[in-house]
Amino acid sequence: MGIFSKKKILKLYLNGEISSDASSKFAGDNSVQKLKSSLLELKRHNKNDYKGVLLKINSPGGSAGTSEELAKLVFSLRDTVPVVSSVVDSACSGAYMIAAASNYIFANTMSWTGSIGVIMVLNNYVELSKKLGVSFKTIKAGKMKDLGSPFREMTTDEELYLETLVKKAHAEFINFIKLTRPNAINLDELADGRVLDARTALENNLIDQLGTEDDALNFLITEILHGDQKDFTVTDTTPKPNFLQRILNLNAPIAIKIELPNNFPKF
Repeated sequence: MGIFSKKKILKLYLNGEISSDASSKFAGDNSVQKLKSSLLELKRHNKNDYKGVLLKINSPGGSAGTSEELAKLVFSLRDTVPVVSSVVDSACSGAYMIAAASNYIFANTMSWTGSIGVIMVLNNYVELSKKLGVSFKTIKAGKMKDLGSPFREMTTDEELYLETLVKKAHAEFINFIKLTRPNAINLDELADGRVLDARTALENNLIDQLGTEDDALNFLITEILHGDQKDFTVTDTTPKPNFLQRILNLNAPIAIKIELPNNFPKF
């Protein structure tokens, strides 16, 4: 079979923190935006007639809304263009949500997954303001309009309200995993924000198999597409690291984060 008659597989990437912000001047080839556009193209048109997708993941999670959007896009492809995820070092929080939406998950033995939890971190500068002799005046309409303001103490009602938001977000996260991974074991116990090693994730059906990227590709071709590797070609969409990624290269797992008042929720 000639190269032009071979069947095609699309190799996509999810690297680094998941963010919807592609406007930074330091941003290079944003892997999240590239992944989103590629998934949308597959869902709407698939002009190149790709038979399957290999999704290589190395991410601690990030923006809640963006993670959910990507996960639902992956989930919508399961029956038409199967997606196999390959976890390199980590697929935690929102990145695990995206992996869980795929047809099958491979993970390197020493990788981390899970971190299904919610955390809200709010700064408070009241004592610092006192020491500096700085005061702030807020003009608002609506008693909770400055909810989470770092320039005053939080009221009991506000704290209870934010706890409710956090619990609702956590429930949504867990329900999505139950939908996409119906055979998961001990999910309610493990979905407390803890990071899981690959073997523990496998034992609880949060991933499907231990293995490398090559193992994932071979499984996609032979077990899902019922083909032979010699009959397939892979279109690689390797993203370029942005400025900060080249300097910091941070991939530590994080829990869902919700920062108020000026930042979007994060998984």
